[in-house]
Amino acid sequence: MIRNLDEADFVPRLGLTAGTFAMWAAVFMSFVEIAPVTFSGLLAVPVVLAAVLFGVRGAVVGSAIGIVLISVLSVISGAGSIAVLTEGSGPINVVVLVSLATMVGYGRRFSKSESPVESGSTVGVKTGETDSNARRAQLNNIAGDFIDSVHDTLVIEEVSRCVTTHVTRALKPDFFAISVADVVNRRIKVKQSIGLHLLGFGVGEYRSVSATLEDPMSDGEIEVWRGRKYSDLTDRSLFAATAIPAGMDSAMTANFRQGDDLIAQLWIGSSKTDSFTPDEVEFVEKISHHLESALVNARNAESVKELQRQLVGQNEILANMQDGIEYNEGELRLDHEELVELSESKTQFMSEVAHEIKTPLSVMIGYADLLRFDTENLGNDQREYAESIEKSARQLAVLIDDLSDISNIESGHFSMSKTEHDVVSVVSSVIDGLVVFNPLNSERLDATGVMASQFIDGDPARLSQVFTNLITNALKYSSTEHKIVITAMATDQKFEFSVKDSGLGISDADLERLFTPYFRSSNPDALEREGTGLGLFLSRSIVEAHGGTLTVSSTVGLGSTFSVNLPVAEMNLNARAA
Repeated sequence: MIRNLDEADFVPRLGLTAGTFAMWAAVFMSFVEIAPVTFSGLLAVPVVLAAVLFGVRGAVVGSAIGIVLISVLSVISGAGSIAVLTEGSGPINVVVLVSLATMVGYGRRFSKSESPVESGSTVGVKTGETDSNARRAQLNNIAGDFIDSVHDTLVIEEVSRCVTTHVTRALKPDFFAISVADVVNRRIKVKQSIGLHLLGFGVGEYRSVSATLEDPMSDGEIEVWRGRKYSDLTDRSLFAATAIPAGMDSAMTANFRQGDDLIAQLWIGSSKTDSFTPDEVEFVEKISHHLESALVNARNAESVKELQRQLVGQNEILANMQDGIEYNEGELRLDHEELVELSESKTQFMSEVAHEIKTPLSVMIGYADLLRFDTENLGNDQREYAESIEKSARQLAVLIDDLSDISNIESGHFSMSKTEHDVVSVVSSVIDGLVVFNPLNSERLDATGVMASQFIDGDPARLSQVFTNLITNALKYSSTEHKIVITAMATDQKFEFSVKDSGLGISDADLERLFTPYFRSSNPDALEREGTGLGLFLSRSIVEAHGGTLTVSSTVGLGSTFSVNLPVAEMNLNARAA
């Protein structure tokens, strides 16, 4: 029975000792007047029990408490004073009591295998073997219980609690702690701790992984520390520096790794210098693989849970973003519908205005044309005025036609009357018209590159509009000293028309927006020339409606070249094949 009490935890042993002292005090107070000396001798009972349960330190502390207690109780009961211990046989009794307790406490240090029977006795050998086998069986049973239960959870806290329960049950240490690595924060945190409070090894306390790996007790896997090997670590190991002054005369450490990463540590301390037998070390080795596996599984499971929490959070963020996008889409849809309505209203307005202006303009042009040729009734100045009116009216008519075409393109009502015709004759007609309009143009326009007739399937009026726009632009944006080179020729299955000038040129930034409606160049010199920014947009729209392309190449300060490529008519292909 005494052996079982000796193996009990610290708190039960302390409770039993305190209870024995209390019971002795009650008996002393009850019978002190009858036989004070006799009952004072009963002090040996709790003192010896303290020595048995706590060793030499228990014997010394228990004796001191008992001696002080008997003196205090004597004063309280009126049976005597504190001097009762120094009178008569009192000093002898004190010496005998302390000596007896010290001997009992010192005798507690011997292991169970050290039987009082002589070493050569057969009975002693059998008793030691029996105790060793029983202890080994006990440890195996506890290891089996641990293995059965540690894999039932995927929570690190539960795994830590499980190993704490079974290790303390098996080894009865004065201190135990398990630390688990936090991979994300790179630190080792204490999950469970029982027994004495050691600085740095309480629940929730932690160290960085780097500082932990510098501790020599973190090397290896499972190792027992005692004697000189243990005491020499006080300057290099946090555990040794805190455990040894607290009375932990021996220790066992277990370090668990996954590859090169430290994942957990066990710290086991004992006040006995000869703790941790080979059977107990074997017990820790036996459970270590299962503990490592359980910790890895729990850590992976918690990582998955954390990832799931993050994914849920991300999904909520994405859902909020989706709601915002849908709301913005709704707003944009409404804005788009409003813009479409405004655009349609603008297009309809422009179409109606163009239609209403065309009639009075036609009348103005007609009468101005009659006036400028009326030599009988008008003088030269008046006919020049009439000519200016006609010219301005025709420019306005061109602008009205452009606005009308823009409206038709935007509304989808832009139409053409295609027919097979000689496109070269259209080019020649445009050149002749520009010369008639301004005789000086004959000197500026170089049409030597215009070939013979070439038939295409298209609208002559619309193509005339394109060629006129490109040539007049070249005339407008280049000086009168520079030639405008016009080329018209067929290659393979395409008709190519180009206009090259040596004028202002177009920047790369302007080229990106050149064919958009109402765009004007950012070049100040170009802005000085009159223009609406509609001609090139209309020209490209007309060319693309013919299945062709309108492109431009330009260098600022050197000039530009606009090229039109149109598919030739079927009759030209058949003629070439023949």
